[in-house]
Amino acid sequence: MKIENLTLENNLNTLLIDSPNSNVSTIQIWFKAGSSLEENKNHGIAHFLEHMFFKGSKKYPDMMLAKTVESFGGEINAFTSFDYTCYYINSPANNTLDSVDVLLDMVSNPLFKQEELIPEREVVFEEYRRSVDNASQFNFFKLQKNSFPKYYNHPILGNEKNIKTFSISQLNEFRNNFYNSENALFVVAGKLGDKEKLIKIINEYKLPNGKVSRFPKFNLNKNSQINIHDKPVNQATLTLNIQAPEYTEINSSAEDLALNCLAYGDISPLYQNLVADGSLASGVSGSTMFFSRGGCHFLRLAFPLENTKKVFNLLPKILEKVFKNGFDQDSIDRIRNQYISSKVYEKESIESFAFALGHGFAQTGDIYCEDEFIKKMKGISKSKVLHSLVDIFNRPIHATLQLPQGKDHKSYKPEVEKLIKKINSVASKTKNISSKLKMVSSEHDTEAKLITLKKGVKLVYRYNPMTPTFVLHSYLKGGLSYENETNNGVYNLIAKNINYGYKGKSYLDLKNDLEKKSSYINGFSGRNAYGLTLHGLTEFSDSLIHHYMNLLINPTFPSSYFKLEKELIKRALFLQQEDPVKHCFRSFSNLVFNQHPYAMDIIGTEKSLKKLSKKLIKDTHENALENNELVLTYCGDLDLDTVLEKLNPYLENIPARKKVNLQPKNKISGKKKQHIQLDFDREQVHIMIGKPAFKVKRMEDLYLKVFTTFLAGQSSELFVEVRDKQGLCYSVQPLQNTSLEAGYWGIYIGAGHDKKDQAIKAIKEILNKYQSKGMSKKDFNTVKKMIQGQNLLNIQTNDDYANFYSIAALHNLGFDYQHDSFQKIEDMNFEEFNKFLNKFLIDDWNIVEVGKMS
Repeated sequence: MKIENLTLENNLNTLLIDSPNSNVSTIQIWFKAGSSLEENKNHGIAHFLEHMFFKGSKKYPDMMLAKTVESFGGEINAFTSFDYTCYYINSPANNTLDSVDVLLDMVSNPLFKQEELIPEREVVFEEYRRSVDNASQFNFFKLQKNSFPKYYNHPILGNEKNIKTFSISQLNEFRNNFYNSENALFVVAGKLGDKEKLIKIINEYKLPNGKVSRFPKFNLNKNSQINIHDKPVNQATLTLNIQAPEYTEINSSAEDLALNCLAYGDISPLYQNLVADGSLASGVSGSTMFFSRGGCHFLRLAFPLENTKKVFNLLPKILEKVFKNGFDQDSIDRIRNQYISSKVYEKESIESFAFALGHGFAQTGDIYCEDEFIKKMKGISKSKVLHSLVDIFNRPIHATLQLPQGKDHKSYKPEVEKLIKKINSVASKTKNISSKLKMVSSEHDTEAKLITLKKGVKLVYRYNPMTPTFVLHSYLKGGLSYENETNNGVYNLIAKNINYGYKGKSYLDLKNDLEKKSSYINGFSGRNAYGLTLHGLTEFSDSLIHHYMNLLINPTFPSSYFKLEKELIKRALFLQQEDPVKHCFRSFSNLVFNQHPYAMDIIGTEKSLKKLSKKLIKDTHENALENNELVLTYCGDLDLDTVLEKLNPYLENIPARKKVNLQPKNKISGKKKQHIQLDFDREQVHIMIGKPAFKVKRMEDLYLKVFTTFLAGQSSELFVEVRDKQGLCYSVQPLQNTSLEAGYWGIYIGAGHDKKDQAIKAIKEILNKYQSKGMSKKDFNTVKKMIQGQNLLNIQTNDDYANFYSIAALHNLGFDYQHDSFQKIEDMNFEEFNKFLNKFLIDDWNIVEVGKMS
């Protein structure tokens, strides 16, 4: 990989990252322009400007920006933060020059039409409404207002008044002030090809000249501030925020490391004492947010409201003990190695690698500032970590407490004040402290192979030498399709508990070793399979595979963690009661899957959860391990013979299957023409319009994939008509769900309660149009090209490849099932496709509405 940082003839700071073996490219432009540069009158303008840039440019008017990129399977998007904004395009490598031209014309020659401005106000307002409905985002808004300094204490989205009155002159003024060549970094990463031609295209565009942005200093209020508010939630959330140094300051990495040692991971002191031991809290986390000129530490605790006093009493005691004893070296290495290795993992994707360099420029002006941060982190001693933690909690502590709706704010304020004083007090008192096996090779991917290890037990292997990392997955037949109302949730409960240690290895010892080696093992469960997944560094492969295979074969399912997971699931079920999106999709699933196990919630019900015992999950897993088909999947940089050598000692304990291809005989008879309305007191109504669809390996399923892709994306008629032109929503998207036994298709939209009927009408008009007239041949051919390009973008990392091949291997769909499906799409007949649309899109839709009904 070759990196060049150039200033071109047009005065544009340009970063070229040449990765000759990459099949994709990422083009990004970073501006040191964000919400912290906004005055009161234009709060939200940076984010609104982001939206308006997508409305067309001189060379690509109307929706041609998105349409051009999506026509070759690329993706175009942007994000706005406090101190920067980034616009980017990810595309197949063959379309790098096209993407460069689109992105530069977009930011250099925006049209900013008045007729586009008016509906976009409504779109952004819907996004704002959604953020107000979101308890977590609303909590952050309160935190900002409570303790952040001026210019950082307002939402990036702005406010209703500004959003609905932004003018073209305001957009141009903000753009002219900050979107200039002095504030920009243009990044092109991937297989660059003809560099001279690339630079020639870049030089055809010129940004305005201007001044470098001067960001305000980020300093929290010197006196502790407390905010208490309520929201429709089922548990309380306490957020403590404390001043942090700038990213480039000498103590920044030590403080970040110290806070994570305290709160990150299942073996951290806070998790062990507040969640694992007695489950007083549902979750804890610690993080640091760095700004251009400062930073902020966050400590978050979520807990049932009735546990408030216990949590508040215990937290200072935990901190006091940590301040007294410090962290052991293993705990420090655990966090340090995870952070450093995450930067290694990033190199699997050219996009994330480029983002890291671009973010460095936007935050500090130095694309390599992250390397310096890591260098500092490597040299931090145990005593330095502890001293840094004590220093953090000696500073003013600001608190935001979110309560369930209707709770008395005043009664909690004295308790929060008391908590802050206790924490400061304990901190101030602390002193310095290849074999002969049946093998099938992919006809499309020379590095992918399917090996039969024994009857009913297979290995998917894919060689990837790009980075010294690997994934190991196991997939066993199981999941929802093997459940009934009585044992609903059993496979999810297996997945939640399977990684809590094995014979001879306690969970804490296991977790400590995994995190020290910057690796993790987690269970998963789906509709037709469940299993275990491992991500790790190759240098630790021996010990990691030993842990992994023992968890798969000899899990202990400790009673204490089993009880904890059941309690957390119970709480999750309780929280779902106030989640309108969950109710929307649950009601829709009940219609389209009608009595089929797919209609059930993967985590179970309160009734079924009571019947799920430790013995049941143990027996269920042992039975599956002995009888159900199993696929192991390795993707990484070890050769096949080495992988087999490492796995063979454990395979002796996995028997051959007596029978294969056994599937439950579930009946499916989905419903149509149903209309359900559920009343929720929310600003937005969540709507699903859809019907039963098709299982895998059906040509109809591929027809729907083409139509779904056609309706997705920012240039689609669905997006442009319903969102951009009519301003009915912030989010609208087609959803295709395909599984082994059944599927569904539909369109989801989150619309304002006052716009729901209009939104449903608009969507049905689009569907009726394509039912009667079909798709044009030009659009049909473009969509097929889009799908091929999207596939290239979606399959890059080891984990991507594991998922790509494994499910098809487990269910005997054919090792090249995914590749063959793409080929069938490429060969698809246009007339047959439109015949399908005419038949499928007939107006017999189920409609589910969840939100304010009057």
